[in-house]
Amino acid sequence: DDILRKANELGMDWRELGRRETDQYLEDMRNLNALDFDHYVAATEHIPHVVENVAALLDAGVAYEVNGSVYFSVEKDPDFGKLSKLPHAEMLPIANERGNKPDDPNKQDPLDFLLWQAGIPGEPTWDSPWGPGRPGWHIECSAMSRHYLGDQFDIHGGGFDLIFPHHECEIAQAETITGKKPFVRYWMHAA
Repeated sequence: DDILRKANELGMDWRELGRRETDQYLEDMRNLNALDFDHYVAATEHIPHVVENVAALLDAGVAYEVNGSVYFSVEKDPDFGKLSKLPHAEMLPIANERGNKPDDPNKQDPLDFLLWQAGIPGEPTWDSPWGPGRPGWHIECSAMSRHYLGDQFDIHGGGFDLIFPHHECEIAQAETITGKKPFVRYWMHAA
């Protein structure tokens, strides 16, 4: 959503903006003498893995499909919130600040989050069993992590602002698929 919004503001193609920002990031890392990664991954290259993960969540009964969009039901995950330790009442305002659409008429609960978003005219889409659309923000990351690192890995980093909702949602998705096997052993968040 962020890259589509920013590309629209700048009047440029979302793919070109993505390439530009990626190139800038890689240049910054070279200037810092950072080691190269083993894999440079893009969500757009992992749509089959995303679809497979969304299907697994539907099969597990924690997700539901409405009008071509698929949502994760937070009510069906009793462990939702275990990383952030936020009370449920505090989750919704934070999620809303970070891209949640609480008034989506297809949602059963305003806090439920998108796994697959039905296609919107003018936005990129890929084929899926639920129709053309695109992945939700959180499922991209957990699907790619599981593909490259397995069902459990040692360290997951990110900014403090990603604890909730992003990392919380990654945990809910991955641990549901793996039968509650801990997704990550250690979380490291920078302020």
